[in-house]
Amino acid sequence: MSDANFTATVAQESLQSQLSQSSPVTLLREKTLAIRNSLRPGQQQMADWQSGPLAVSAVPGAGKSTGMAAAAAIAIARQYERSVVRSASRRQLVVVTFTRSAAANIKAKIREYLRQLSLPQTGFFVYTLHGLALNIASRHSDLSGLQLENVTLITPSQSHRFIRTAVEQWIANNPGRYSRLLEGHQFDGEETERLRRQSVLRTEVLPELAITVIHEAKSSGISPEKLRKWSQQTTDEYAILRVASGLYEQYQNLMRSRDFIDYDDMILAALRVLENDSARRIEQNQVFAVFEDEAQDSSPLQTQLLEILASDSLGAGEQRSRGRIITQDSIWCVLVILTKRLTLHLPQLIRFISGNFAKSAIAPNDWQQWIKPVAVLELSSKLLTLL
Repeated sequence: MSDANFTATVAQESLQSQLSQSSPVTLLREKTLAIRNSLRPGQQQMADWQSGPLAVSAVPGAGKSTGMAAAAAIAIARQYERSVVRSASRRQLVVVTFTRSAAANIKAKIREYLRQLSLPQTGFFVYTLHGLALNIASRHSDLSGLQLENVTLITPSQSHRFIRTAVEQWIANNPGRYSRLLEGHQFDGEETERLRRQSVLRTEVLPELAITVIHEAKSSGISPEKLRKWSQQTTDEYAILRVASGLYEQYQNLMRSRDFIDYDDMILAALRVLENDSARRIEQNQVFAVFEDEAQDSSPLQTQLLEILASDSLGAGEQRSRGRIITQDSIWCVLVILTKRLTLHLPQLIRFISGNFAKSAIAPNDWQQWIKPVAVLELSSKLLTLL
């Protein structure tokens, strides 16, 4: 064999060897592109995501969850490719949704896409928001303030029973304020009317006020003490915000006395963990991105939790966003933007007051007179200046 032929043969074998070595990555890229091209344009926007924040809004049923699952599988494939090419450690993708059924659904979709990519069914975790919070809190019990072996998570129905107990205790501790609510301006002292008003207040109005205010305040990181301070700056004669803060405080005391926690406590516990620099770095270093489905359902503190996980702490007060995709129903976009800007979900609070206090027919003219100038104008402007 001549030197020229020998050189050509060696060169061809070398090229084939290089192609053979690179073929797994090339094949993965081809499969990734095939999945991407099978999506609709709006879904492709998610699949093309590389880093940084991305929000996708669409009507219900438009395929947001499917697009997110495909985007998740493609992001995992890119992470897998980097680990192969650069021998880098692999971080995990965290996918968060609101319900367990939705979490199971999107997990199955991600696994199916990973099978199409011939990749292991790993590299990601799917949580509900509260499941993610509990996971973080349980890994750092010394920082979370929750001794999980000693506390009990109560269901919403149990929480409602606690709220009714809190209402009765508040009434017993605040007879004067309760009488003021009972009588209004137009009460004539007739016993039947007193009994009707008493029933409505104890079983409908005050429990529903407590449920709304406790959830909206607690999920926004607002304590009973802070709500009480705000109430001192309002001037409505019924002192509804003072009543709400008292109900909230009574509920919290009941929960602590029995070592119970609710779902909002889990979010607050996780955030306490992430306030610690070392714990925050540990959690962030395990994650390369956070995908959130149905973001319109998340509270301000839940959003804060995910934003922290999706950021890299670089020191000197700087943060570099690693990545976060959120999807939300477009019908809720304006409301979500408004409520998250306010921290406290003020529109929901106003709707509750307007809908339930007026509907209760307790001194109707009095309540309607209170609702308009105080709840909509004074309370909203007060919260806007304080938050």
